[in-house]
Amino acid sequence: MSEQIKLIRIKLEHVSRMHDYLQYSLSQVEPILVPRDWAALSPDQHESLAAFRVRFSEFQEHLGKTMRSVAIEEEQDVDRFGTVLAFMERLKVIDSVEHWKLIRELRNAVNHESEDDGARLAEFFALMVGETPALFEWCARLNAHCISTYGVA
Repeated sequence: MSEQIKLIRIKLEHVSRMHDYLQYSLSQVEPILVPRDWAALSPDQHESLAAFRVRFSEFQEHLGKTMRSVAIEEEQDVDRFGTVLAFMERLKVIDSVEHWKLIRELRNAVNHESEDDGARLAEFFALMVGETPALFEWCARLNAHCISTYGVA
């Protein structure tokens, strides 16, 4: 087993743990997002939202790093992440480069939004909740690719 494949295996294990953490945060956040006054959220609810935001962001980030490692193993150009994403689209790991970038823009936007605009934040969080299954599906596809190609999960 090459050093790169060993690295891919380690990254997949890490992303798997992150998946579980994000799944837990998702279960905590979904009940919070029913229409309500943002200012009336409890400190525990704000904590749950903050944890979800961070875990969502980190999950996508580490999923992307694992994709880059696969592209390196496949001797693809990895200087630009767009090239890595195009390769992942060709492998059918992700649905489209545009969808990946949309989720990245969403996570960047929520990280820079003021907490004073509760309606806007609620909208961002609802969109993130809606996009979480796509990230989970892409993770499963990447894992399946690595199992079938390298024999690692």
